[in-house]
Amino acid sequence: MMARIRTLPHSRVVTAYLIAVALLVALPILTNLSIYTHNLMTLTFLSVAGALAWNWMGGFLGQVSFGHAAMFGVGGFVAARILLWAPVPAPLAWLAGGLVAGIFALGAHPTLRLRGPYFSIATIGLGEAARLIFTYWEDFTGGSSGLSLPIDPDMKHCLYWWCLGLVVLVAAASWFIRRSALGLQLLAIKADADAAADLGVSATFYQDLMFCLSGAVMGLTGGMWASYFSFIEPNDMFGFDRSIGFVLMAVIGGVGTVWGPILGAVVFVLLRQYLLASYPQLYLGLYGLLLIFIILFEPLGLTGLLLRLWRRLRISRLAA
Repeated sequence: MMARIRTLPHSRVVTAYLIAVALLVALPILTNLSIYTHNLMTLTFLSVAGALAWNWMGGFLGQVSFGHAAMFGVGGFVAARILLWAPVPAPLAWLAGGLVAGIFALGAHPTLRLRGPYFSIATIGLGEAARLIFTYWEDFTGGSSGLSLPIDPDMKHCLYWWCLGLVVLVAAASWFIRRSALGLQLLAIKADADAAADLGVSATFYQDLMFCLSGAVMGLTGGMWASYFSFIEPNDMFGFDRSIGFVLMAVIGGVGTVWGPILGAVVFVLLRQYLLASYPQLYLGLYGLLLIFIILFEPLGLTGLLLRLWRRLRISRLAA
């Protein structure tokens, strides 16, 4: 009986997912969303995409990265420069930014020999090195003055659907990776890289692959972010707090799960907006307390909490 209620039936999950996507697509059309709500939902979609991309490395592989802001920043500046240099469609610039960010992520190949906290520390160094390099590369990034893009209200409005489409694709990719042979190989590497190698699973190849894919999605997210705000600067795009934000989103929702980063990103963005408005001096400390509470009492985050509540509800119904 316990095996039957361990997880939600896959057909119901897929159905609920498709319904949610359809509702989100139609929401701005059928309702009179305020500009604030419209913009907040767009930013939430971008955060969800970034959290899911980070989870491919930190959750599926167990390689906790504190330097994903480097790929986010590279994608953002490459896309911005392309839009300033040539009259190309914005989606092509975003894709180019994602491609360059994915290639840039392969530069971290030497760090993949490290495991656990050593890898995490190495990614902090890589992220900070990238921030300093791009800050002083004024010809490309504008330095501390940043880059300004032409303001396009129509593009900013349409980014709601572009960002939602990105989330749909990345969430679907997470689902298929988790349930595929690739997902099993990633879990084997996460559990014991040496034992996985003895079974013929190349930890180096799959870590490079996932770091490249994760970096590409992160770069694509950064490119959309640049178009949304029409202004970017290195300290913001490459900042350590941005990398920590992606980690917190996954941890709050549930590291290594498919839907956890989505839930965590939504909670993170909404909570951040409230705390910045109400407690601007304390919001980072409150985030820290929330993180400690989750790690101590619910390692699987909000996803683990919801699953446990669902199981107890099913058990009580079956017992009745």
